[in-house]
Amino acid sequence: MNLSDYLSSSKFVNALFLKAAWVACVVGGNSYGLSVVFGMLCLNIYQRNIAADWPYAVGLGLFGLLLDSGWIYFGVLDYGSSASLAIAGVTLAPIWIVLLWVAVGLSLNHGLIFFVERPLVGALLVGASAPFSYIAGERFGAVVISSYENLAVLGLVWFVVYYSLFSLTKHVNGKGKVQDESATTTQSV
Repeated sequence: MNLSDYLSSSKFVNALFLKAAWVACVVGGNSYGLSVVFGMLCLNIYQRNIAADWPYAVGLGLFGLLLDSGWIYFGVLDYGSSASLAIAGVTLAPIWIVLLWVAVGLSLNHGLIFFVERPLVGALLVGASAPFSYIAGERFGAVVISSYENLAVLGLVWFVVYYSLFSLTKHVNGKGKVQDESATTTQSV
C-alpha cells in the first residue's frame, strides 16, 4: 500500500482515531476518552471489522487494567485521583488508561498494521517512545512518574509487550490467510 492509498484508507482514519484517543483520554479523562473509543468501535462495526478486532480490544483492555494497576501497586506510576477505585486494597488503573488499551486493540489490524507486519520495528519504536508518552502525560497532569529511572523499565516492558502483541497478531493474521486460502482452494475444486 503506497502513501496516497494509505492516507485515503480506513486504516488512516483508524490511526487518527488512535491519536485522538490518546489526547482525549490523557487530557480529557474518562468521558472524552470513552467518546472517542466509542467512535472507533462504531467505525469498526460499520466497516465490518469488529469480529476480528473485539478479541484484541477486550483482551488488551483487561491486560492494560492489570498492567497499569500493577504499576500503581509497585509505585512506578501514580494516576492520582483518577485511579480512585480499589478492590481488596488494590487501587485499579483509571478507566481512561484502560480505554487507551482498548483503542490499541481496535487499531492493530488497521492503523497499526504496518507494525504488525514488522513486529521488531514496531516494538523498538513503541519501546523508545513510551517514556516520552509518559512524560507528556505527566505534563498534562494525568500521571506522576515516581522516578525517571522507571522510564527505562517502562520502555523495556513496552518493547516486550508490543513485540509479543505485534507478533501474535501477525501470527493470527497469517493463520487466517492460510485458512481463507485453503477454503477458497477447496471451493474452486
